[in-house]
Amino acid sequence: MKAVNYTAKILSDGHLSLPQEIRQELDLSVNTLVKVTLKIDTHREKAIKAFGAWSDRTDIKNGIEYTEKIRSEWDERKED
Repeated sequence: MKAVNYTAKILSDGHLSLPQEIRQELDLSVNTLVKVTLKIDTHREKAIKAFGAWSDRTDIKNGIEYTEKIRSEWDERKED
């Protein structure tokens, strides 16, 4: 059995996204049965709970986006 790991988003209608590259790699077509194992990214879930401490701040609209923006700049800071 061939297996591929990837991170999926749950769509608004409850379906999971399945990238075209994976469908092609596994030769999947409509009505093909596949086995799905779900695992929640627990680190992100814990982080989301921690960011609730910022809920009353008006200068930060989305704590997760704000933190990810700061983290994306870490490599730039290291190079200085």
